[in-house]
Amino acid sequence: MRRALLILAGLLAFVVVAAVIVYVAFTGPGEIPPASRDLANLSAEERAEMAQAGEYVARTGDCVACHKSPDGLSLAGGTPMETPFGTIYGSNITPSRDHGISGYSADDLYRVMVYGIAPGGSHLYPAMPYTSYHAISRADNDALWVWLMAQEPVERPNRPAELIFPFNLRPLLAFWNLIYRPDPPDQPVHGITAPQEDQLARGRYLVEVLGHCSECHTPRNLAYARKADAHLQGNVIEDALAPDITPAGLARRGWNTQDLERFLGQGLSPQGVMTFRMFPVLSHSTKYMTPEDIAAVATYLMQDAPAPTSPEPRPEAIAQNAEGHNHYLGLCAGCHGANGEGQPYGSVPLRSNTSTMFDNPLNLVRIIREGIPARHLTGYQRMQEMPAFKDRLNDAELTALVNYLRQRWGGHEQALSVEAVTDTPG
Repeated sequence: MRRALLILAGLLAFVVVAAVIVYVAFTGPGEIPPASRDLANLSAEERAEMAQAGEYVARTGDCVACHKSPDGLSLAGGTPMETPFGTIYGSNITPSRDHGISGYSADDLYRVMVYGIAPGGSHLYPAMPYTSYHAISRADNDALWVWLMAQEPVERPNRPAELIFPFNLRPLLAFWNLIYRPDPPDQPVHGITAPQEDQLARGRYLVEVLGHCSECHTPRNLAYARKADAHLQGNVIEDALAPDITPAGLARRGWNTQDLERFLGQGLSPQGVMTFRMFPVLSHSTKYMTPEDIAAVATYLMQDAPAPTSPEPRPEAIAQNAEGHNHYLGLCAGCHGANGEGQPYGSVPLRSNTSTMFDNPLNLVRIIREGIPARHLTGYQRMQEMPAFKDRLNDAELTALVNYLRQRWGGHEQALSVEAVTDTPG
């Protein structure tokens, strides 16, 4: 017994020593390339130009979506991000001396963006999408730094993450990074602050790096790392389905490049209106992107896509699901039309709406239960409020309506059970 305990203690000591060696030797930041310009000696004109470019980098990187405060200050931090392990709050990234990033150099910002390591060596949680930002160009990083440092500081403390053990132990992130954090590209990357004639390459950079689309749209493994073999194939995040946005997945739901450009630029298309976590993406990011960059994103996402093949409407669903049809006529048809045609700027069409097409009914059920608030999209475009029906439909009625919508316009023949609908979160 004593011998066994000694062996066990020896193994434990070996593991601890090995972990310390690995932590010190292999989990720090990698190479940091030299700054794109002499940032200490910028003229006022050069600084203004870089700040303008940096604001666009921040827009395309959607910084505000995670760093906005609950009372609406763009970069003051506090946005909650729900994970299976607890809640992480966006940090204050204003140049506040006590609570923000005033002490960051441009190299420090690059280290954060690419390696997820803050000044002082603290590891960031991968809710900060450094595994996507890892390929940011040094010029884009430097422009972003100039812009961030030009913002008004907000003296507001950061809210600590609320994670369960052992995920609240930040040093363990070093080992997560060792396995899942990609290295930056070997060659300098062509960012968005430089002209780019290759539309597809620019779209790839916008989608895969700054836009970090994969962070929401790619399923994750047990370690909460993205599954490399299911890139952009859809994921449930914060009780909403971020759908499959591979070329084949988009085409199956009737998307083409033009509709996708309209959706990204205006938040509205025949396939629906931006909802859940995509609406902040429109509000803070995509509606500020140039038409050329929106086109680049759509072109990249639709690259080599097959011809759109959205499901054909199934009028026979009216007879198959008379109860659901009656609920539709009583609650929905006044705005969406008897045949799901919708009303311009009032209600989206249902005969081409992707929420009815998803195998997972999560978004459709939540929209019916919770409704959608009235929203300003872009320019003069608004969408009127859709009321919530959770207090007007019992479980069986909700199920009948959900099945009717899916069967008539979503291409689904099989009905969902009451349990499948009522167990839907949200």
